[in-house]
Amino acid sequence: MGGSNERKQQRGHAALLVLGGVLMAALGVLLLWLWLPLLIAVAAGGLVFVLLSQAGRIGWMLEGRRAQRDPGLLMEDGRLRTPVWLPFYAMLAALLATACGWMVLFLLPERLHPAEMLQMGTGLAGAIVVLVAVWLLGQLSTGWSLLRQGEAWNARRMSPEWWIWAAIAFVPAALAMGLMVPDRAGLQVWGLQWRGYDSQPIRIQLTPARNPEQARLRDAALLELVQPLLVQGSRRIRASMRSRHGTSHWSAALPARYRLQGDVLDIQLAGRLEPEGLQRYARQLQQLGAGDHSALRWLAAAQCLPAPSAMAALSAAARRAQWAQVQACAQQRSQALQALGAQLQGQIEQVEVLPLAHYRPWPRRGGWQAVALPSGQEALDALPLLAH
Repeated sequence: MGGSNERKQQRGHAALLVLGGVLMAALGVLLLWLWLPLLIAVAAGGLVFVLLSQAGRIGWMLEGRRAQRDPGLLMEDGRLRTPVWLPFYAMLAALLATACGWMVLFLLPERLHPAEMLQMGTGLAGAIVVLVAVWLLGQLSTGWSLLRQGEAWNARRMSPEWWIWAAIAFVPAALAMGLMVPDRAGLQVWGLQWRGYDSQPIRIQLTPARNPEQARLRDAALLELVQPLLVQGSRRIRASMRSRHGTSHWSAALPARYRLQGDVLDIQLAGRLEPEGLQRYARQLQQLGAGDHSALRWLAAAQCLPAPSAMAALSAAARRAQWAQVQACAQQRSQALQALGAQLQGQIEQVEVLPLAHYRPWPRRGGWQAVALPSGQEALDALPLLAH
């Protein structure tokens, strides 16, 4: 009787083990299906790191052969000192492997992974960069303290406490980077600002001011006057992704930029506007500065009218509603233009629409500023003035 109960218990335990194994296998398959792109990226980065590590291993072996001829390369306990170059080479290899893994994740087919996977991969890459930074700080601190004691830079290895600090910083860095990284539309805007894009330059030459206070008032009025043009000359970037998890849509804005230096206002538009309309816009601005109030009505309508590409994307019902908003906006805008025209009368000498040029905002400096646009996807989608 006792043997029968024992066999039943063994069969029950075996059934539980089988059930647990099946559940673990199902969970593993599910995680593999969900995290496959990230695993591919990690595998690619790991492969690059292993290949680079082999080169470092060869250098370590050559250093060991040198130690057989030079006892000064050994530590007090007879072990080979870590070569000075080896930790920094390992850091460089880690950064290169991280960059390769992130590029693989970015270039994988969109249908392969959900929308959030790129943010997760970027968070992981940022955490590795933070880990390498803590590692670098530990190496420099250890080497500097040894030099101050009169010992060799690599007389002792880095304290294990630095690895604890790196591990502590890893998780918060991954979460922070994952939350801060933009979506696909935002990443496209980042790429355009680094690589550059075709931009329409506009230059406004002003009459020299008599005193600093007049220059301040003139500049403030001019920037208020061209604010609608800067908004219309910004570009809306749309991105979408259809995957096994559904379809996701994003919007981001590539802002127009301006630079006010002395008596010259330079503008770089990011969106494509109609050349003829832009030339007329420039003439009306110049006429307004010359005191021609007939330009008020045209400018009021032009500064409220969405970009042609934005209007073309609207449905018929949305277009009728937009026209009603344009009329209300033009009525309000004409009152503001009267005050600005009076303030800028005789202050605008020339408005030029220059030939199309390739413009790269980052890392350009020199006084360039981006026009302020509403933040958030919903606010950008509700702003029809942005060009596509």
